[in-house]
Amino acid sequence: MSSHLYVPGNIKEHDLTELLMQLQEQKATGSLVLQKDDIIKSVHLKEGNIVYASSNLPGDRLGELLLQIGKITPEQFNRSVELLKQTGKQQGAILVEENYITAKELFEGLKYQVREIIYSLFLWEEGRYQFIREERPKHAISLQLDMVDLISEVLKRIQASPV
Repeated sequence: MSSHLYVPGNIKEHDLTELLMQLQEQKATGSLVLQKDDIIKSVHLKEGNIVYASSNLPGDRLGELLLQIGKITPEQFNRSVELLKQTGKQQGAILVEENYITAKELFEGLKYQVREIIYSLFLWEEGRYQFIREERPKHAISLQLDMVDLISEVLKRIQASPV
């Protein structure tokens, strides 16, 4: 296994596409953690496949994204946040339990969230990264997204967007 990925680095020096493809080739399990100022985003992998992504930005949270794309109403969002604070359950589980979205919509929403987080990372011009070998969080639903398809989609989207 190539060791340089396990050493922290800067995305100015190592292209994100290269990093993700290398992790896939190595069938890595763990988290690629990227940080820029106070922003921390992580891409979680299992055996080289992206299974989950997370971010400390409120706008990257599942509920916020579902609200933004019109899958839930502001009232449903607020109620789910209330229940989240009371119960400690994941917001996605609450949204399904309250019949605000279906399980399939939750799964699609999670895939959308992962794509949005990864897309935002490709827009970073600087930032530090490190790969941490670990199992993914227990609450994460394993999405098993195809790395090549995901990177191709992100790069097409970046090329199509006005500078």
